[in-house]
Amino acid sequence: MMATLLVSKNVLLVMSLTMCVTLQIMVGVVSGRLLDNTKIHIMNNMSHPFTMHGLFRDDNGFHTLQPGESYRYVFYKYPLWNMLWSLTFHWNGSEYYKYNIYDSRRDSCYQYNCYWQIIEDGPCQIVHNYTEPLCFSWNY
Repeated sequence: MMATLLVSKNVLLVMSLTMCVTLQIMVGVVSGRLLDNTKIHIMNNMSHPFTMHGLFRDDNGFHTLQPGESYRYVFYKYPLWNMLWSLTFHWNGSEYYKYNIYDSRRDSCYQYNCYWQIIEDGPCQIVHNYTEPLCFSWNY
């Protein structure tokens, strides 16, 4: 009798906890509080078009940007999961250039928005509290 009562209380506790967590996740996704979506903004800052190809879990396809155009990738950043998002760039018969455009261990984007300008020498990150972009070399 006592064992049955204890099991019933434990089952009730687990069910209540599961419902509570599920509701928090649902509300968080809808309101953007628990799992905010991260946006990676890529802008072509060259005088000619380039094609980029994104890889993160899935193949995100090829996108060609004209000078001054931008493209945005959107994804959910999970708190306990290290995320790495690589992009490959190619233009005017050049070789292919690669850069890890998002690394959750490295990047903490202001209000979940990461802004990048792409130039021939490499990607430049626009950081909200700096006046000049931070430019990096290609990973090749």
